[in-house]
Amino acid sequence: MSLDFSRINGFIVIDKPQGPTSHQVDYWVRDLMGIEKVAHIGTLDPNVTGVLTMAIGKAVRLVDVVHESPKEYVGVMRFYEDITEDEVKSYFRKFTGKIYQLPPVRSAVARNLRVKTIYSLDLLEKKDKIVLFHVKCESGTYIRTLCTDIGYVSGKGGQMVDLRRISTGPFTEDNCITLQDLSAMVDLARNGDDVALRDHILDMTYAFRDHPKIVVKRSAMKNIAHGSDLYAGGIKIINGKFRKGDRVAVISEDNELVGTGIAMCSSDNIFMKVVDFDHIFLEADDGKNNVVRQREEAVQRSGSGLHKDIQRTERGKNTRTERDRGEARSEKAADRVWKGKDKGRVHPRPGTDKGSFYKKRSGRDNK
Repeated sequence: MSLDFSRINGFIVIDKPQGPTSHQVDYWVRDLMGIEKVAHIGTLDPNVTGVLTMAIGKAVRLVDVVHESPKEYVGVMRFYEDITEDEVKSYFRKFTGKIYQLPPVRSAVARNLRVKTIYSLDLLEKKDKIVLFHVKCESGTYIRTLCTDIGYVSGKGGQMVDLRRISTGPFTEDNCITLQDLSAMVDLARNGDDVALRDHILDMTYAFRDHPKIVVKRSAMKNIAHGSDLYAGGIKIINGKFRKGDRVAVISEDNELVGTGIAMCSSDNIFMKVVDFDHIFLEADDGKNNVVRQREEAVQRSGSGLHKDIQRTERGKNTRTERDRGEARSEKAADRVWKGKDKGRVHPRPGTDKGSFYKKRSGRDNK
């Protein structure tokens, strides 16, 4: 049975070449496979190469989740003046941990001072003023800016020369294929040989390879599909340890991704609500939205007028029409009195016939 491209939900890792933008790679993958839903995880500058993970189908909804994962790079930096190997290591240590960073002028985000975490920054090799380094950092860290800042603090000056991403969370260079490889695999798949392409499509659960997982009972699946969070009674197995606030993956007994969310308790102290879902991938039997359930009837909110679609209230049928309401308002407006600066006098509303107004007022006063 040949592969149905419209039913692909997963990831393909592209070895991005120098030159094209990440969005151009999106377009090429979308065009090659004939799939509308394609998005990349973590934008790379045109001159940067390496791991560019493409989310396909339902996996597009996991882009922001995978984007939270740390990223690793191998880069080349050039100092403007001579510097020793010990000095380079010393400055690298200073830039390990939490650092301040201002995004470059040409960037996709606002230029606000941010705090980012550098998990590791290691010197791999040095020759004259050229330094080869490896860095593991928080998502959203600008390596070009990091190199510039290191050069500034060292007093030598410096800049990034070359950069290659080697991993995005669980996706590494070992998973990479080139765009030419993908094109050849797609052609084979269209001709009935889809083995190679299937081998390089990573399942949605692969994104949570390093996360704790919870297997849910079949009896809880229907409630989750209709937007319910995961409670203790719906858990069958817990695989891995987690603390309150950690991201966890929820999978079915058939090893399919049900959803992902934030743990509301630790794995050692399970009680009541366990996972607060922010992504659910089950489809309800009635075909309705499975994340936010919308009421089928309009609901009266406190302090607001009746919804125009509601014809019956708790007190009975609402029989007044818009025309009736308009006429009632106009009658009240005609009898409205206006008080000027002299509070002892009462004036007719502008546009009202003064004769009839005062006649009506005198009639009231005589009663």
